Amino acid sequence: MASNEYVVFKGKVRLGVPFLDGYKGDPHYVIVSEDPSGNEFRIVTNVKSDSSLTGPAGYLVLYVWNQYFEHPMNADLDNLAAGVTATGFPKLDYVHDKRLVDLTAMRPIPLDTKDEHNDINALLNEMLQLDMSVDGIDYVYPTPGYRDNRLGWKPIKDVTVYGFGFLFEPGKDGLHETHMNQGNPKPAPGSHVRDHSNENGVFQDGAVIVEVDGKFQALFVAFQTQLVPTDNRGRPIPGESHPILQSNASVKRTP
Repeated sequence: MASNEYVVFKGKVRLGVPFLDGYKGDPHYVIVSEDPSGNEFRIVTNVKSDSSLTGPAGYLVLYVWNQYFEHPMNADLDNLAAGVTATGFPKLDYVHDKRLVDLTAMRPIPLDTKDEHNDINALLNEMLQLDMSVDGIDYVYPTPGYRDNRLGWKPIKDVTVYGFGFLFEPGKDGLHETHMNQGNPKPAPGSHVRDHSNENGVFQDGAVIVEVDGKFQALFVAFQTQLVPTDNRGRPIPGESHPILQSNASVKRTP
């Protein structure tokens, strides 16, 4: 299980900052909001994997965008106070909560296709109701290791965002790992694949959920290297677990 704190953050979207060509660091889309004290709070979501699967498609994240998200938790989200909540909130589990997300519907999505509108940047821009018809606003993305000059856009509507993930440490001024946080296999000895198996756990998955005009949408993200099903500690089950896309293919072949 990840060592930092699993939380949900609730706030109004101030700026959406897609990850564009030429930006520094890991490919994350940044959703900028504010905490109740008026301090900036950043929700980052992966738009590309660090996977070393063969071929460029191996770097594509998997996603489900539910534009009509209905779940018993919605009433609880409405009742949450603004800001970070660390206890008593609905915790997400892609595998063990069958009402949350249909994993067989997950598909790979590109990071940025310059002439198309089917990439994950465009999906998040639409989900956050950004006004992309105007010039972007200069935004400096701060991290412990660097600062990056980026462009962001404001929403044209009132958008409430619920970010599920793990707090930045030590600043606690944002959260990350807004994706599935289980099913990571242990790499073989000597492998150059990054080891994410220590992040496995149950009811600690991340997501970005938004509320617009009283209706909810949800974006669920996973990686092609992650395996399902998982055990009660979020670990792959030997001899049973398989890649998410493999289960999708088997479903499609069923008469």
